[in-house]
Amino acid sequence: MVDLHCHILHGIDDGARSLEESVHLCRIAADNSIQIAVATSHLVHPEDVNEFVRIRDKRINELRRVLDEKKIPLEIVPGAEVFVNDDIFYAPSLDAVTLGGSRYMLIEFDFNGLNITRIIKYIEELLARGYIPIIAHPERYRFMQQNYDIVNHLADMGVLFQVNSSSLAGFSGMEPRELSFAMVSSGIASFIGTDAHSVAHRPNNLLEQSKHFPVSVDYDTYERLLDKNARVILADGVFERGRIYPIHRKRFF
Repeated sequence: MVDLHCHILHGIDDGARSLEESVHLCRIAADNSIQIAVATSHLVHPEDVNEFVRIRDKRINELRRVLDEKKIPLEIVPGAEVFVNDDIFYAPSLDAVTLGGSRYMLIEFDFNGLNITRIIKYIEELLARGYIPIIAHPERYRFMQQNYDIVNHLADMGVLFQVNSSSLAGFSGMEPRELSFAMVSSGIASFIGTDAHSVAHRPNNLLEQSKHFPVSVDYDTYERLLDKNARVILADGVFERGRIYPIHRKRFF
C-alpha cells in the first residue's frame, strides 16, 4: 500500500518529534503493509518553499539512512501538505513540494471555514499553474460537512480528494465518517491516507483501522484508494477517476 499523506518526518512540523519516533512510525507502516510513505509535512507559508524543501530533504536523508541500517522496508517519497490561502497568488514556483515531483499537489485550507468563491479562486490559481490539487481530509472541514455541494462542485472542476483512514474507520466522529463514506461510495474520493502525526496521535496502523471501514464498499475500491491510484500519481501519470456520483448529506450510520 501507499500512504499518500503522513507527517512522518521529525523536527519540521507537528508530526514526529524525534528521529526515533519517525523510525517507530516507519516500523508501524511496514508492519501494516505500507510500502511507500509520502512525507507530506506542513508547508504553512508557500513563500518559504525553498527553506522548507532544504529542511525536508535533510530530514528525509537522515531517515532513509536509519531505515537502511535497520533494514526497514519502507520507501520515503518527498511531498508536502500545502496550506492554501491568499498568499498562493504571490507564491514562487511550488514544483518542489508536489507529490514525488509530479504535477499533483496535496493541499489544505483554513479549518475556520471559507467562502466557496474563495476556494474556487485558489483552485483556479493552482490549475492555471499546471498543478492538479488533491484536497487533504475534506471530511474534517465543517463547511464541507454542512454543505456537500461544495465537494460536488470542486469534483466537477477536476479536484481530487484524499480522505483519512481514521475518519472512514469512525475514529474522528460521526460527521467525518459520514462524509468520507459518501465520498468513497460515490467515487469522488480517490485516495485514503493515514495523515499520521505520531505514534499516539492518529497513528498509521492502517490494517487495524481498515477493520472498521464500511463493509458495503467492495475490496477493489479499497485497493484502488489505498494503493493503485497513489502509484499513478507518484508516476505522474494521467489519473482516470472514472464515473462519479453527486453526494447528498444524509445519515448513513
